Amino acid sequence: MKEKAYFVCTNCGYESVKWFGRCPKCGEWNTASEFKVEAKEKNKPTIINLKEATKSAQTIKRLSTGFTELDTALGGGILPGQVILLGGEPGVGKSTLALEICSELSKNDLETLYVAAEESADQVAIRAQRLSCNSLERIMICSENDLEQIVNLLNRNYALLVIDSLQTMYSPEVGTYPGSILQIRTCAEKIIEKCKELSIPSVLIAHITKSGEISGPKLVEHLVDTVVYFEGERNTELRILRIMKNRFGPSGEVAVFEMTENGLKQVVNPAFYDIEDQLPGNCLTCSIEGSRTFVVQVQALVSRTKSTVPRRVSNGFEMTRLLLLIAVIGRHLHLPIESHDVYVNILGGLKITDPGIDAAVVGALLSSMLDKKIGKVALIGEVSLDGSLKRVHRLKSRIDAVKKIGINSIIIPRTTELKEEDVQKINSLQELGKVLGVI
Repeated sequence: MKEKAYFVCTNCGYESVKWFGRCPKCGEWNTASEFKVEAKEKNKPTIINLKEATKSAQTIKRLSTGFTELDTALGGGILPGQVILLGGEPGVGKSTLALEICSELSKNDLETLYVAAEESADQVAIRAQRLSCNSLERIMICSENDLEQIVNLLNRNYALLVIDSLQTMYSPEVGTYPGSILQIRTCAEKIIEKCKELSIPSVLIAHITKSGEISGPKLVEHLVDTVVYFEGERNTELRILRIMKNRFGPSGEVAVFEMTENGLKQVVNPAFYDIEDQLPGNCLTCSIEGSRTFVVQVQALVSRTKSTVPRRVSNGFEMTRLLLLIAVIGRHLHLPIESHDVYVNILGGLKITDPGIDAAVVGALLSSMLDKKIGKVALIGEVSLDGSLKRVHRLKSRIDAVKKIGINSIIIPRTTELKEEDVQKINSLQELGKVLGVI
């Protein structure tokens, strides 16, 4: 076997066949480290007829995770050989979810391998007892972070592999410390290669950075089949699992869980609103996340600032979008909102990426600033820079979801051709303010 030498930036993972003083990708100096690997002999690629492959694919069965909401979000369950990257804040419930999936598979007489690189077997056993896991004799625990030993343990008898966590795994041939960019990438590549070879699905638990992204090179997210983010605050009970990438199903799907003393419980009909008391600064709307509709309550607080630079705080709503709406309100409604402190929150901890709740955010801001109640009214629509309301997709589903909770007063954009009872159509923010009675 011939040795192949290359240089890798220890800061960002950039590779080069030549030594470099300054990394051309991240700009750091003296970060080049030389690595030598044995070049493997490549086997002749196999060619298969797509029709035959389709027939064999129809016989493949997905594994159930034990959570119908999660199975639906994944496209029907976990496929053999599927590699899932699970990321989230510390304490959000990543290890709990993985262990509960292992428990569900063990109830069906399937053996799983749980690699606890951060904990001892006793610590995992204590968690399993708290979660009341069943068939513990079929859940094999290995407290090891040496990747080579883990790969040698794998065989086709295992129905699932869990790595907890990817940042603590160590490959001796790389030589750098665990958690480095090169180690994370190398370990991920070897795990994926082995799981594909044996058709064993795997869950790779990953840490995230301060910015909320999975720690390590972005290449890892491209290598895996599915990327899942676990969202939620540690001081709240609700947890939102969001599918960011899925090669075997739709992406953008969400599943809602509740963290209890006995583990995670799925929430089929989550409530991100409080319909009883609609004080000033509150507004109802409906958001589309994946294939699901959620009625949500937008909360806003607009107050006079005591500093030269007004504060902007947003929880669950994109900050860039909030700044855009503040500018539109100031320009087209001639209100001094730009000189006020603005706080926006989505009730329940849900993070919204749907622009269809723009009208509700504007309504909540106007209600808080002018201290006037909106009442039991739902606002649906996207706000453009010219101050007009634009139609949104799946409007009929949104209206039906709002009416289902007893809200019959709904405001939508006039450009929509949909004809519904108890629905009022408007064109612009000026009309919105007049209809709500806040301007």
